[in-house]
Amino acid sequence: MSQETEHLQNESDSLAAERQQLLSNYDSLTAERKQLEARLRNLTEEKEQLQQSFTSLSSERDEFKAGFNNLKKARDGLQANYDTLKQQSSQLRTNFNDVQRSLRGLQDRQANLIVAKEVLQAKFSDLQKEKDNLQTRYVTVMTNRDQLQSNYSSLKRDSDQLQRNYNTMSRSKNGLQTSYNSLWKEREQLRLNYNSLFGFGFVSFSAIPCMEGWKKFDISCYYFSSVKKNWTESRKACDAQGADLVIIDSMEEQVFINKILNMNQNAWIGLSDSLKEGTWLWVDGSPVTRSFWQPGQPNSFNGNQDCAEFVQKNIQPGGEWNDDGCFAEQAWICEK
Repeated sequence: MSQETEHLQNESDSLAAERQQLLSNYDSLTAERKQLEARLRNLTEEKEQLQQSFTSLSSERDEFKAGFNNLKKARDGLQANYDTLKQQSSQLRTNFNDVQRSLRGLQDRQANLIVAKEVLQAKFSDLQKEKDNLQTRYVTVMTNRDQLQSNYSSLKRDSDQLQRNYNTMSRSKNGLQTSYNSLWKEREQLRLNYNSLFGFGFVSFSAIPCMEGWKKFDISCYYFSSVKKNWTESRKACDAQGADLVIIDSMEEQVFINKILNMNQNAWIGLSDSLKEGTWLWVDGSPVTRSFWQPGQPNSFNGNQDCAEFVQKNIQPGGEWNDDGCFAEQAWICEK
């Protein structure tokens, strides 16, 4: 074979090999094109899906952006509220601490008050019992008071009537006493005249002895009781013996009575201001010419001391007067 033919044969083989290679490449490219077409279709579909997703995501993004802006505004508002609430929380914490301390103080006070309440409850129970007791006693006292008021009204009427009778009798008695004194002086003068006329000499009335149990001083006889009566009953006792409560008009008579009385004894004398408060008169109606009142007396204590008493004293010259309630019972001194 010639060289040219060999060359052509080689070239033909080369071309055949190249053709075979190209066919192989073509098949590969065809397969690859098909793959690429398939991938293109897939990518196209994926692109369309992505486009739809992008469109959807864009809408969502816009919505999220709007929501984000709203959330940001809300966050800023919440931040401001948070700051405000934080300040309020701090203030509330401070207030809470103050309230906590106040609460502890109140709890302590509550405990003290509970103790005090229990004490007061016990006292209240005692007071309730005492009140019930006092209520019972009050009812009894009211009943007694009503009875006493009734008795007092009756006694007051009797007292007023007796006072009127007493005043009438006192005036009558004073008149009789004056008449008696005049008759006594007249009798004494007649006795002196009689003695003088018939030569029996002068006989002093001071020499006439007193009845048994009576004490002599100057021209009077005195009786010192050993029992006790009120002022009015004492005067009646004297009157029953033809005398009256003593009238003291000299220091000598005062000293005499003080010596006879028992130590520290009180006794009624014939002096009172029952007719007119503050105007002291003797039982014969005469005013006081010589007095021996204790210091600060008479004071008519409580406005109910209208009768005078002799108070025996172991001092010089001796004895003092004091005003007392006429209803008091004590010894008395008669004079005649």
